Amino acid sequence: MSRSSPDELTTTVFDALHSLSQQNKANFLLDTALALIQAGKYGPEVENYLEVYLKTPNLPKGDIARALLARGNARKAGGDMLLAKAHQDFQTVLKLDPCNREIQQHIRRERRIRFMTEPASQRAPLEVWERIAYHIPRYHLRTWLFVSSFHREIAVRQIFHTLDIYFGEDTENLNRGLDIFDRAKADPVFASRVKSLRLHWAYEEGDMLDLMTRIFKTALPEFKALVDFEWIGYPELRAEMVQAVLKSHPHLKGLGLIGWHFDAVGVSAFRNLRKFTLRAEDDDGFADMGEVRTVLDQNRGTLRHLILGAYLARNHSWDTAFQSPTIKNLTHLDLVDTRISHIVFARIAHAHNLQSLTLHGTFEEPGSAAVVLNSDQIIDDEHTFLPHLEAFRFVVLGHDDELAMYQSVTQFLRRRKRLRRLDLGSCPWDLVLNLLPELSGLRVLGVRIANLTHAALTSLVNAIPKEMAAIAVTTTVSDKLLSAYAGLFSCFHSLAFLHLACTSQRRPKPNLMSEKDFQTQTELWNSSARSIAMTLPSLDFVGWHGEHHVVVRTGGGEGEGGRSVELKELPARRRLDCGKGVDLGSANAEWLERKDVPMDYEMPGLE
Repeated sequence: MSRSSPDELTTTVFDALHSLSQQNKANFLLDTALALIQAGKYGPEVENYLEVYLKTPNLPKGDIARALLARGNARKAGGDMLLAKAHQDFQTVLKLDPCNREIQQHIRRERRIRFMTEPASQRAPLEVWERIAYHIPRYHLRTWLFVSSFHREIAVRQIFHTLDIYFGEDTENLNRGLDIFDRAKADPVFASRVKSLRLHWAYEEGDMLDLMTRIFKTALPEFKALVDFEWIGYPELRAEMVQAVLKSHPHLKGLGLIGWHFDAVGVSAFRNLRKFTLRAEDDDGFADMGEVRTVLDQNRGTLRHLILGAYLARNHSWDTAFQSPTIKNLTHLDLVDTRISHIVFARIAHAHNLQSLTLHGTFEEPGSAAVVLNSDQIIDDEHTFLPHLEAFRFVVLGHDDELAMYQSVTQFLRRRKRLRRLDLGSCPWDLVLNLLPELSGLRVLGVRIANLTHAALTSLVNAIPKEMAAIAVTTTVSDKLLSAYAGLFSCFHSLAFLHLACTSQRRPKPNLMSEKDFQTQTELWNSSARSIAMTLPSLDFVGWHGEHHVVVRTGGGEGEGGRSVELKELPARRRLDCGKGVDLGSANAEWLERKDVPMDYEMPGLE
């Protein structure tokens, strides 16, 4: 049988197509396109076949779905091939020039899922690494500065989020502060990273103070992304500086005035504050204390966190401020080193939205406070008094004999499953121990056991959840060295912070003993603290008799699991400082160590 020539075959097929109906022509076009895709010959012609096919009217939905699915799969396969080739090009550039900024920026922008053979920094998106950095203590986060430009960019945003600048007689700190201001003026990117600025002042009136305030006023507007601002020390923030801050940053969300007097005339002009902090010893400042009430009233719709501190040895009162209707809107309230009147405490009882409450100071009427606390009822497993409470700090002075008050406090806290943070100060240990088993959600605990024994500490460990994240134990007398008890906490696998303190123990001082004894005692002091970190591998920070240390673990040395363990001492608090400049790794540890509230100038701690 003779074969027809190709031209004759093509002509015959073409004539046959003319005789087909519209529907059959479309089916022929679809079948041809699918066959070519199946054969791996997808290209512009096949793309055109499918485009023409889909324009044909009255096509069955099933056939349209087949066409779209086939085209989508073909396009995806082609795109994957191009992406793989592009990836090879990028990897080649990385090998040729690892510091190339353009390729680094491309890698950070890309969001696709990457090959498992690539480094984790390139596989995971930027948001994941930022979240990881957020949970890494700043001491350790500094190592990211030397890993890569990718890690450095993430680290500097976290490290410079909060800046503490000290202006005073210390020349080194002064020069550092001036350098930061110069950098902010010259580098807008750096200035935009600072979200919280805290200025510590220690100047008497004079030319030096005038010079520094002028420098500050010229630099302040450069911090355009500022959200929180705190002025700490002497001289206090006064009317002129209030206006300067208000002019450059009228939309601040957090404002802190921490000093000996309330001098900030005009501070009530700030609007939309979410957090307001005031520490003033008495009512003798330039500003009328009634302006505190005005600040609260003017920010009624937004203010959620209020911190008020005073000084117990001086006359003061917050009664007027607590008449503000804003009090009932608060979610966080901290009263520090202050007298708490019955009026103030009664107003607190109406703040039903409170999630965190700190009461540190003295009750003017302890009996009345007990009555208010005893008013709490549990209905359908919900408390009627402060039902949303998650953090409670109750450290009162001069009430050691008020057993009824402490009993009312522990009764008020019973069966609070939402409670995560608790510090009851000098509350009798037996009352605390009976309460703890009912707090299943507890993760942070500060407790005082006057006479610390192995049995007492074992009872504590057995009474609290195994998911604890931070614990502080303070004692007056211990039957053995506190570091010897560290092993009892090994059941807490998530424990990142542990502080063991005895009020009678202090770091050895060279002026109180011979040089040899001082060296021996110092070595014992340091080795005891280090042994806690070696015993508990989960710890990131260790508190030891009021001092704080970051735990540095490195491989290849002697120590736990073949790793060496070192402790790096962190700076102590400075005067009125809230201590935010010293990072303890988590908000849990900062709350436990009371670094979230202003300290009294004369006292090394809140005790």
